Amino acid sequence: MTSKYRCQHDKFSLRKLKKKGFTLYLDELFNNDEFPNIEPGYCTEGCKEKMKEIYRITFEQYLEIINKYYNDSRIFDYNLEKNPEECDFWAYREFFSTLPPISPQNEYARMAIKAMKVGIQDGKPVRLCELPPGVQCDFDATNLPDSEEDE
Repeated sequence: MTSKYRCQHDKFSLRKLKKKGFTLYLDELFNNDEFPNIEPGYCTEGCKEKMKEIYRITFEQYLEIINKYYNDSRIFDYNLEKNPEECDFWAYREFFSTLPPISPQNEYARMAIKAMKVGIQDGKPVRLCELPPGVQCDFDATNLPDSEEDE
């Protein structure tokens, strides 16, 4: 059975979500005021199944990047003078979303490299745990050139 009225879920697209990633609908799916409720008379079985799939994909991708963030976080002893700047979840994600080639002078790259177990290999962001044994990346926390701001 289909509705002759426009359903609020029509604006959600699985194809767009798969192309653009979990952030596409994340705010709407988390916001209680905008939560896409099932509305009697407007929604169909098809839109219900589509929304379940949109939630599944969104939260699986979100959980995957959060787990990578925590796995890649470096732990430091408390020392305000020597500890690197904090790399929050969104800066970490921005590092991996930056189109190659990434410069070690890039603000997000420097922040992520200093605080996380990540680096740059052939101009691309890499997780150190995913490098083959014995392979060192071009830039990581142990071999990061001085910032242009330091000069």
